[in-house]
Amino acid sequence: MKLPSSLAGPPTLVDGEVVLRPPSADLDADTVLAGTRDPLVREFLQGVVPHRDRAAAAEWLDLVPPRLWAEGRAAYFAVALGAGPAVGWAELVDFRAETDSAEVVVWLLPAARNLRTATKALRLVCRFGFDQLALGRIDAYAAADNMPSQVMGAWIGFRRAGYRPALFRSSSSHRLHDAVHATLAPEDLC
Repeated sequence: MKLPSSLAGPPTLVDGEVVLRPPSADLDADTVLAGTRDPLVREFLQGVVPHRDRAAAAEWLDLVPPRLWAEGRAAYFAVALGAGPAVGWAELVDFRAETDSAEVVVWLLPAARNLRTATKALRLVCRFGFDQLALGRIDAYAAADNMPSQVMGAWIGFRRAGYRPALFRSSSSHRLHDAVHATLAPEDLC
């Protein structure tokens, strides 16, 4: 397994009109601001703190993704449709050398939420993890009541690996969510 820091920086990944590219404060601050304020992103992801304004989102984009990439702790990508502005976010985090694995997260803004865009983004970030970082497994956790995320993972080959009661706390309601754990091996990616 390689860490993101072993690569020069985030590459641009393309599948039809869905593009994963390095995040940019100029291009993506509005998307990150909207995403951290989106009710579904905040309900189904842990640790999402809404930025106070566009400038705070831009500052976060300038500082955090490049630093975590350089430290080998995260691979962040802006999800876009063609050359347009970002419509979401994809990331690999929680790299575990002992199991050659990482966790994947993808979210999209409401206007872009559809199975086609979501699965293409998820497939691209997973393919990057397998091909560029030599991961042996990618894990995903979806709230048990977040069926769209579970379907998105199953569509590209994730297999259910377990059920985790009260795994994470919502960023908005602070309610504990049970989670479905799914896993993907390189040979199962479709």
